[in-house]
Order: sequence, then C-alpha cells, then structure tokens
Amino acid sequence: MVEIVGREDKMEHRTTLMFEFPCLSYLYLENMPLLSCFYPGKHHLECPLLDELYVECCPKLKVFRSSFDDDSKKEVLEAPTNLQQPLFTIEKVSPKLKGLTLNEENIKLMSDARLPQDLLCNLKYLVLFFEDDNNGKDSLPFDFFHKLPNLEWLTVEKCFGLKEIFPSKKLQVQDKVLAGLKQLYLLELKELECIGLEHTWVQPYTEKLELLKLYKCPLVERIVSCAVSFINLKDLYVIDCERMEYLFTFTTLKSLVKLETLSIGYCGSIKEITRNEEEDDCDQIIFGRLRWIKLECLPRLRRFYSGNATLQCPCLQKMMITECSNMITFSEGVIKLAMFSGIQTSEDSDFTFHIDLNTTVQSLFQ
Repeated sequence: MVEIVGREDKMEHRTTLMFEFPCLSYLYLENMPLLSCFYPGKHHLECPLLDELYVECCPKLKVFRSSFDDDSKKEVLEAPTNLQQPLFTIEKVSPKLKGLTLNEENIKLMSDARLPQDLLCNLKYLVLFFEDDNNGKDSLPFDFFHKLPNLEWLTVEKCFGLKEIFPSKKLQVQDKVLAGLKQLYLLELKELECIGLEHTWVQPYTEKLELLKLYKCPLVERIVSCAVSFINLKDLYVIDCERMEYLFTFTTLKSLVKLETLSIGYCGSIKEITRNEEEDDCDQIIFGRLRWIKLECLPRLRRFYSGNATLQCPCLQKMMITECSNMITFSEGVIKLAMFSGIQTSEDSDFTFHIDLNTTVQSLFQ
C-alpha cells in the first residue's frame, strides 16, 4: 500500500480535496513500509474527534507538520503531483489527543517553543518508537516529558541505541515529570542495559506503577539491583530477557503487597525469582492479592525464593509451570495457600497434587 486514498486519472492536479471523518476517534497504522501519504495530492484531512493516533513501522509516512515548519509549507505549495503530504497539522490535532506514537522527528517538531505549552496536556498514552538504526541517544528525552503532565501509560519500543530508561543522575527536570505514570512497557529494546528504577530520584515514581512489562530486552540483567518499593504494582511480565539471573532482592519482594499477576517466561539465565542477599529478620511475606503465577521455559530456575520466610498466598487460584526442569522446590520456607486450585504443567500430565506446594513441585521435577 502506497497511499490510503488513490487519485482518479481525471482529477485535476491542482485541486485541493477535503477528507473529513467526523466520527473517527482511533487511527492505527502499522507495518506498511511503502505507505507515503494519505492521498497523493493537495488535501486537508479533518478528524475532529480523533483522540488516539498510533503509527508504527511506516518509515515513508510523515505524520505531522507544523505551521512553523517552512519545509512543509514549501512542499504543499510547490509540489503539484505525487505529493507526500504529512497526515496532520500539529496545532489542529494534538490538543485533543489522549494516545499517540512519536518518533524523534515528531518530538523535535512538538518541542518548538512557539507552539502552545499545553499542546499535549490531555495525553495519557504514549508510545516512543524510534525507527532510525543510527539513533545516537542512549536515554529517553526527559525534557519533552514536561509537556505530558497527565501521562499514565508509557511504551518504549524498538528504540535503537537506547541503553537506559532512567539515567543515574537526575536531569534538570521538574519533580512532576512522569509523576502519574502507572504502566510501563519496555519492548524489543536490543541495546537496553539498565532500567534505572533503583535510582534515588526515580523511586517516588516506582510506588505508583501498577503494571510493568519487559519483552525481548536481552541485555537487562535485573529489574532492580537494590531495595525498591512497588507497593501498587499489580501485574508483572518478564519475557525473553536472556541475561537475567533473578528479578528482585528480598526487600523489594516484601513490597509487592498488591501483586495479582506474575508471569515470567523464556529467560534462560534465571535461577531464582528473588535473591535473598540482605540480612533480614522477617519471618513471613504475605501476597494478599496474588491470583496467578506463570513460570514458562526457565531451564535454569531452581526455586522461586531461597530464604526461609513463610510465603502466604491466600488468594492464589492458579499456577502454570512449564519447561522448568531444574526446579527442586518452590521455596525453602513454608507456603500457605487458601483458594489454590492446582498446577498446570506440560512436564508430566500424570502427577499427584499435594496441598503443600513444595511437595508438588518436587513430585513434578525430581
């Protein structure tokens, strides 16, 4: 696909067309390497109710132009045929948007000081997708986040060159930057080495996170390397992160009081979910809301937790353990369950279920 609307042969080249979609609220364009424009001629695209706009893997398509952008004006005025006109004018669409995908070029356009400061004040969902293999930036554009006071959901995907999410030293940014962030998705970041959630200036934000997902981040060794609080985290997904040996320290594990879903898969180096490196006199950990645990394709995993504290999971309903052939026990301490209905496993379809989870794991894998 080269354009969304093709031009009829009899259409006058100099005619400016109006395309209006008065009810369109969601527009998603993905994986169209040849798409270069909406219409190959002079036109105006009006979508007055558009509040979510996501464009990914469409390298020839220019999404935005600005009234301050002289190059865009020149393109519109001078090119009579085969016009590769950007989809929208920033000033017309952006103030209404709640969801948006941005690349480096778009961020530069929207950072123009001549644009309204509240340009993206309603934005709640942001996808950062930098398609340029030669991207020289190794951290996120935190200065730009000033413009997003209501951001709740951040996806960072396929950003080449990105080595850290949160830098170790606090930048010259306001304390309110990312203050409302609830969901963080880190997807296919091949060069990412550090998330940086343990840095002192970041930790006020970790307490507000409700969902964290890592997918195909092969160089990341762990989520955090010291005590960090995740008191509101409900869902945690770690998938295909090859270098991780463990996810948490013991102190961080104790903060997961609202965790409901834990899914870990295809992490070839993980030996245990939590490493007990601290001296701690805690005799029990209560996961009052944990309902679902999934451990999949973890060939080096030996146990969930190596300490002696009692793990209480009164709401645990289901656990799935597959391709974890080196597990010797679930935990060194006692495990107390209440509503647990059983384990799903592809290792052995014929096994005896014991109410004691450690005994069940041992019967499966030993």
